[in-house]
Amino acid sequence: MVTFDRFTPHAPIAAETIEQFAEHAPAGAVEMWRDYGAGAVGSDQFVRVIDPARGRQMLDGSIPLPETVVPMFTTGLADVVVWAQSMFLLYTFRWGTLQFTRDLTLDELTERMQDPTILDEDFRRQPYPLAATRQGIPAHEECFGFVPLLALGGPNKVTHLQKMGLYEHIAVITQLAGAPRPTGYLFEDE
Repeated sequence: MVTFDRFTPHAPIAAETIEQFAEHAPAGAVEMWRDYGAGAVGSDQFVRVIDPARGRQMLDGSIPLPETVVPMFTTGLADVVVWAQSMFLLYTFRWGTLQFTRDLTLDELTERMQDPTILDEDFRRQPYPLAATRQGIPAHEECFGFVPLLALGGPNKVTHLQKMGLYEHIAVITQLAGAPRPTGYLFEDE
C-alpha cells in the first residue's frame, strides 16, 4: 500500500476518473487516488500526484498517450511519470530523455520518490530545492522552468529558473526541442 511520509493535498480525484483509469493503472493506484487524491509529496513538494484525466487532457499534443497509458506523477521541474502496461516511464522534458523501469511496483516507486538521494541522482532534482527556498514552492500545476531552455543552451543554474505553468512549459519544450527520446533504465540497479 502506498504511504507518503508527508503529503500536501491539492484536490480529490473524482470517483468517475478513478473508475475510468482503474483497469490500466498499476496495483495500488486506485487506493492511492482514493486515500490521497492529487497533491504534493515531501517537504519540498517536488513530486506531485496528479489527476490522471487532467494529466491526459493537458499532455495531449505534447506526447503521444495511447488509451492504456496512465499519467501518474509530475515534478516541480516539469517531469512526468506515466504507467504504460507494465512499467513506469519518466519523461524528463528539460533534458529530452525518456527512461523506463521494469519489475517495479507503485509502492516501490513511491518509496524511491521520497528518498532525497534518489530524487537528486535519478530524478535530477537539483537545483529545485534552492529555487523553492528562494521563490517559494510552485503551485500544483506550476513548475520551475529554465530560461532559456536547457535544450537551447541555457545553463542548469538556479538563477535561470522561473515559475511557470507546468503543462504550458512542457508544450513549449516539445515544440522547440521535440519529444524526449528513450535513453534506458531509470534506476541503475535495474
